[in-house]
Amino acid sequence: MGDFILYLLYRLLGLLVNILPEAIAYQIGKRFGDLAYWILPKRRQLARKNLQLALDIDDSKVNKLVRANFQHLGMVLIEFLRLGQLTEENIDEFIEIEGLKYLKQAQQDDRGFVLFTGHFGNWEVMGAALALQGFPINALARDQSNELINEDILATRESKGINIFPNKGLVIKQAYRALKRGEGLFVLGDQKSRHAEHYVELFGCKALTRLGTVELAARTNSVVIPIYILRREDRGYKIIAKEPVEVPDNITDAEKKEIMSDLYNGLEEMIRKYPAQWMWMHDRWKGSPDIE
Repeated sequence: MGDFILYLLYRLLGLLVNILPEAIAYQIGKRFGDLAYWILPKRRQLARKNLQLALDIDDSKVNKLVRANFQHLGMVLIEFLRLGQLTEENIDEFIEIEGLKYLKQAQQDDRGFVLFTGHFGNWEVMGAALALQGFPINALARDQSNELINEDILATRESKGINIFPNKGLVIKQAYRALKRGEGLFVLGDQKSRHAEHYVELFGCKALTRLGTVELAARTNSVVIPIYILRREDRGYKIIAKEPVEVPDNITDAEKKEIMSDLYNGLEEMIRKYPAQWMWMHDRWKGSPDIE
């Protein structure tokens, strides 16, 4: 019963923010962020701890960034609920894309492309925007605990042309086949995986990660394209695709780790420029030998 009530509230919120003007919907998103800031003290404290660890800033700046971060994530939720309004006809009004040539070149070469990004900006909007541009986009995604909400989220993603691989079972085989077909694979590679066993540095501290992204690219003759999306100050988003990383098929573990380290460095650079737009409430450095 609890899951059903939560689902109804989720649908009601979705209906409301699609009826209201955009500016008011965004204000609702910010207030949701404020609410989460106050009712999730453990997440608030974790975000503060991570910011203090990563950035050399004083406590006052940390507190402002944590609050802004929660408000940003509240707006991310609202934007996802309004994703149905993003179409091929109006996408240029909301989203600027830089580096689209790299994705087009991979397609022309009949090669798969791994889109490496993180929980930065609004990754849901980025996936939808690229799919609406005509690129075959696949993504790995964890199921939500609420099955009704999970089905709704999947339907929203698929309505924009994104093919979702649930992160379980034969997901690696599905991802492999998609890349071999010359399609794109959207990878959110910034969070700690359950089976991570390698360390790379993120903000100067060792962070556990997996090398599967690089391994898949090597096995399928695919390129890895670092890609990010950032919220613009005026309105909408800017997507930035960087120069592709070539991955040899005979790559060593040391080389895989080096490539993953470079990918993390690129993500860190973007986060440093726009710190309010990353998911600081995730326990990214859990298990790190650099953290007491």
